[in-house]
Amino acid sequence: MSKKISGNSTLKKIFTIIMFGVSFIYFCAFRFLVIPSGDDYFWLGKMGKYLMNHMFYGPQATYGGSSNGRYLGNLLEIVTMHKLPVAILAYGIFWTLLLWCIWYLSKKTITSLLLSFLFIFTMQDAFINNILGWNAGFVNYVPPVVMGLIYIIVVDKGVANKFVPIVSILLLLLGLAGGLFNEVWNITQLALGLLVLGYSYWKKDLKSYHITYFLGTIGSALIMFTHKGYHEVSTYRKTSYTLSTIWDTYSKVTHFWLITFNLILLIAILLAIFVLAIKTKISSENKLAVSIFAVVFLIYYIVINNFFRNNFHLNPMYGYKTVRASIAVPESLVSIALMIFIGYCIWVFFRDDPKMWLYYLLTGVIAGQLLFVSSPVNSRGYFLSYILMYLIGMKFVLSALDQLPIKNYLVNLVLIVTLIVCGYTYQSIMYANYHANLIRVSDPDYYNGKKELTKHVPYVKFVWFNDLMNQQNAPYWKNHIDTYKHFLK
Repeated sequence: MSKKISGNSTLKKIFTIIMFGVSFIYFCAFRFLVIPSGDDYFWLGKMGKYLMNHMFYGPQATYGGSSNGRYLGNLLEIVTMHKLPVAILAYGIFWTLLLWCIWYLSKKTITSLLLSFLFIFTMQDAFINNILGWNAGFVNYVPPVVMGLIYIIVVDKGVANKFVPIVSILLLLLGLAGGLFNEVWNITQLALGLLVLGYSYWKKDLKSYHITYFLGTIGSALIMFTHKGYHEVSTYRKTSYTLSTIWDTYSKVTHFWLITFNLILLIAILLAIFVLAIKTKISSENKLAVSIFAVVFLIYYIVINNFFRNNFHLNPMYGYKTVRASIAVPESLVSIALMIFIGYCIWVFFRDDPKMWLYYLLTGVIAGQLLFVSSPVNSRGYFLSYILMYLIGMKFVLSALDQLPIKNYLVNLVLIVTLIVCGYTYQSIMYANYHANLIRVSDPDYYNGKKELTKHVPYVKFVWFNDLMNQQNAPYWKNHIDTYKHFLK
């Protein structure tokens, strides 16, 4: 029996290593096929070089929101746009690390591994367009949240292990670096550090690295927000503390990214909650209430997504330009009710799991910051919340699967097939776009500046701003094609 268990464990380790190796290769290939757009070329050119040479500060009239304290995000954007091999490696490493963190923070089983790998295929179109298929979105939003999740892993592992002193210094540096990619995560990691510090002190388990990480986040915030770009009248960033403006933005725009459009994840969470309500030992009142609300929310979000898809037109930034208050207000209220419901379900099923409460609270921290933003309003900030929501969803789904009389190998087989189909589909889409783009930019009249692009790539949602054609850069593609031809020779 012990030999069989040992053999299974070895096979599991081998399978896990192979899967992460495949993930790295997959994302490297994916990044090669990514079509840069918009801001990517800004940072590639003279504007980006000027800002890099001036600590990312420049006159507002010329540089607008690009004059900011995203020191590491800006630097990574510049390097990856100048060096494609670096871009490919960074993309492969950080996406694979993100999936590894999701897996590690779950049960570290084969099922959780496969569910982690399905993460990118559950993302709504706005996140595909603004993060997965756009270099500027990737460099500013994926690396910092990976750093935050690594800290959570260290804290979780540190409950039962004693680390060498160097860990405290490394986490100080991690806190310093993690906040220099975007403003939202900068503040969120401050909250993360403070929550861990407070909880550890309460549990009488305060460690030196809890303190050093928090000090690192404070230092990161000071470095970022003392940047001169935040202390001038901005032509790009605007905030509002007017309740009517905050509510109007939330109800008509941002709650769609936070809740409504994450349909695959919502279905998974609500089905899992229903199973847990039926199968676990909870009070009859909770069993009835939780199961009924789960079904009602499930039906509602399937119907409302279909309604919006058939009756409203999304703009290229994946937001609705105008939604009547008679529709937007009730819909946003349902979203708030769902968030409260999920919090209640965490209390019912996982009240003693501090990580679940941490994810839930941090999701609120991220969303809370974005409530005050009146410009620019985009989906990218909510991608960080989505990752935390996915971790919450993983806990619900894995716990629900444990309650069902279904063999693990059958579940894993379905997940593997789904993963292969989705992975092949996305890679095929990227190749089709890349090939179509090479054809359209190979016209000498285009890269010599005599005419503009006239044809879209086949799958516009995989290119930032839905492949707005004036966001492409002829010199970049001419150089890319020349390099490509030289490589083939």
